[in-house]
Amino acid sequence: MERSLGHVASDGAPRDVRIEGEPAIRDAAEILARVAADEAEADRAREGYRTSPILPITPDSQIAAVLDPGELLVAVRPSALLERRGPQPDGRAPTGLAGELYVTSRRLILLGRMPLVIAYEEIKEVGLAGERLLLALRDGKGVWLEAPQPRLLRVEIAAARAAART
Repeated sequence: MERSLGHVASDGAPRDVRIEGEPAIRDAAEILARVAADEAEADRAREGYRTSPILPITPDSQIAAVLDPGELLVAVRPSALLERRGPQPDGRAPTGLAGELYVTSRRLILLGRMPLVIAYEEIKEVGLAGERLLLALRDGKGVWLEAPQPRLLRVEIAAARAAART
C-alpha cells in the first residue's frame, strides 16, 4: 500500500513524500512530516518576531475570566499535557495535568480540572526534548509540557517572555 503525504521541508518548500510498507514506517514518515512542518512554522514565526512584536489574539470566555487587567493572550494549545518534576509541597498533589494551555503576555496558564499558572519570572529556560518542552524553573523544579506544535510553542513562549521583560 502506498500513499502520498504532504510535507514541508525546513526551507518552507512543499515536498511530496511517498509512504510505503509497514505501519511503523508510515507512522515514522508522518511524524517526520509533522516535525518538519512545525520547524518551518517556528522558523517563520522566529523571523517575524525579529521585526514585529508578538500580536495578541482574542481570548475565549474561559481564559478571559482569568486574565489580569492589561494581560494579553498570544497563543493557545488545546489538549496540552503537563507533568511536574520535583517534590510536591503536600505530597498529595498530582504531578500530571491536562487542559488548554494559554500563552499570555505575562504567564503560561493551563486550564483544566486543576489549573496551573507559571509566571515568566519563574522560568529559567525552555528546552525541546523530542516532542516535549522542558521548562526549567528557577526553584530547581521542572515541568514537561506536551502540546501540539512544540517548536512553534517554544518560539511563542520566547517572544512573550522577551516582550514581558521590556
